[in-house]
Amino acid sequence: MADPKFSLDPDDYEDVDIDDSDNPEWTDEDFAKALPLREVLPDLYAKAMAEKDVSLKLSPETIKAFAEEGEDWRERMAEALNEAARKKHAA
Repeated sequence: MADPKFSLDPDDYEDVDIDDSDNPEWTDEDFAKALPLREVLPDLYAKAMAEKDVSLKLSPETIKAFAEEGEDWRERMAEALNEAARKKHAA
């Protein structure tokens, strides 16, 4: 057994009884009453769900294929990626 102070493997830790009466384990009733983050902390939810700026290395052919159709090629590319993500998620 590795030294638990330096291990990330849960098998290296012994189960011990912990008295944490200030933070009891959730019951089915607790989960049923729980609210989504978007309702409890709407500002934090909005920040977490906001669009993010990213950098991508794209081939000249890919950029040209979108850019040939107009100046809004970045928005159309983003929509194409969103659609691909939705299809992947649905599969």
